[in-house]
Amino acid sequence: MIQQQEDPQRDRQPSDRPEAAGSNPIAVPSIKELQQRDRPFVLADSLGQIVAVNSAFEQAYGWRDQQLRGKSLSVILPAAFKMSHQLGFSRFQALETSTILAHPLRLKTVCVDGREVVSEHFIVAEKVEGVWVFGATLTPLPDQTPTDA
Repeated sequence: MIQQQEDPQRDRQPSDRPEAAGSNPIAVPSIKELQQRDRPFVLADSLGQIVAVNSAFEQAYGWRDQQLRGKSLSVILPAAFKMSHQLGFSRFQALETSTILAHPLRLKTVCVDGREVVSEHFIVAEKVEGVWVFGATLTPLPDQTPTDA
């Protein structure tokens, strides 16, 4: 289980969660809640560096936590998606708003062996001690599932 030093639920202010277009903030799970699920999970810092992955992520995609810790999220992104991810990440950093947070997205995830697996990404962001952190479940889907991007 991935450990956080501080419970992001404690002392959460309304501004500690970005507004996602069309979202209902009450129904959005916290990073801690996502971590406690049995789905593949990745935690990233405000710079987009991977902080940790859980054992379900390791089993699904073949990566080990030690291989990814401190690396950019782009390591697990297909080459064709890296630029748009960087632009969206930069936009979020500047504006603190997003149209993709807290919505299931069918995207590809790169496995340790280079295969690209369609998976459902559910991404949330929270401020912890004034700094954004990002958590996501990346649930593998059947091979022929179309992607959203």
